[in-house]
Amino acid sequence: MENFEGIKDIELMGDNLRDKLKFCGENVRIYPMAKIAFPHVVELGDNCKIRDFVFIFAGEGVKIGKYTDVQPHTIIWGGGETVIGDRVSTGPGTVFLSATYSHAPGLKMVDGMPQGESKVLGGKLTVGNDVYIGARCVIMPVNIGEGCVIGAGSFVNRDLEPWGIYVGSPAKRVAEREK
Repeated sequence: MENFEGIKDIELMGDNLRDKLKFCGENVRIYPMAKIAFPHVVELGDNCKIRDFVFIFAGEGVKIGKYTDVQPHTIIWGGGETVIGDRVSTGPGTVFLSATYSHAPGLKMVDGMPQGESKVLGGKLTVGNDVYIGARCVIMPVNIGEGCVIGAGSFVNRDLEPWGIYVGSPAKRVAEREK
């Protein structure tokens, strides 16, 4: 496929990008309408699923663990690093943000500005093993402990302790989960 300037495009969707990944485990399923920008810094563990309409902008790197299921319309975005553990389920429409803009005086919060006019604050977003994330959550660069459950529509802007159930905006611990 060629674009309008005659330059050959690389289709970075579905199985067409499998050989461009930093690591791709066994039995990984990348659905045909999933898209990954910068696949050379993406690692996908055994038996994980990247469903249709997932978009990954890999930033400094994305690592997704074994048996993790990334549901449709999930976005993994940012200039930082994202690590998602084993046996994690991300609800549809969830957004993982590994970076944000500085809102310091005089800085613009938009891509493409000349050097020094904007500043991206890259971070690290880590999701532990055995975590369930409900639909349409927004996750900032935080640490989500092992075994957490995050209710649909929650906004996570601080670290979450393991084996808790969290809901709301911002997410608050409302119950314990048995290990």
